[in-house]
Amino acid sequence: MDDSSKVLEAVPYSRRSMLKAASVAGLTLVAGCADDAEEPEDEEPEDEEPEDEEPDDEEPDAEEWEDVEEFYFEGRTEAWVGIEPEIIADEENPTITLIEGQEYDFRWVNGDGVTHNLEIRDGDDEIIDDYQSDDVSEEGEETTLEGVTATEEMVTYICTYHEATQVGDIEVQSD
Repeated sequence: MDDSSKVLEAVPYSRRSMLKAASVAGLTLVAGCADDAEEPEDEEPEDEEPEDEEPDDEEPDAEEWEDVEEFYFEGRTEAWVGIEPEIIADEENPTITLIEGQEYDFRWVNGDGVTHNLEIRDGDDEIIDDYQSDDVSEEGEETTLEGVTATEEMVTYICTYHEATQVGDIEVQSD
C-alpha cells in the first residue's frame, strides 16, 4: 500500500459527509452576511424610482406597436441590438410585438464584421414562409427582409449562426 491510501483509510469521514458539512457551513456564512443595517429615512431606496417617472423596464402598450412597419437592428455576435422603433432602441434581443396580418420589414446592419442573417421561426424552430435574410459579413453592411406578414405561428427572430445569443421573442396580437 502506498502512503496516499493509508491516509484515506485513516480518515473516518466519507466524502459525502464532508461535502454536506461544507454546504451547511457555506449556507451559514451566506446567511450571516445579510445587511441588517436600516436605511436612513430621508433617502429613497436605490431600487425604487421617483413617483413622477415611469420605470425603464416597463413593457410598451399594445398601441405603441400599431404604427410600427419596420424594425431596425444592429447584428452583433452577442445580441440583436434594437435601433428603431424607439420602443426597442438600445435593447438587446428585445421582445417585439406584431399585429396579426400586418406587413413588416426587418432591416439590420452588421455591427461586428462577423457573418449574420435574420430568420423568423415558429415554435418548432422552423423558418416560416422562407422569411430569412441574406447573409451579411462585412461590418456596416445592411440588408432588409421585406414583406413579412405577421401570423400567430411566429415565435422568434434569430441569427442561424449565433442561435444561443442572437435571438429575440415575437409576440403576435390579433386585432
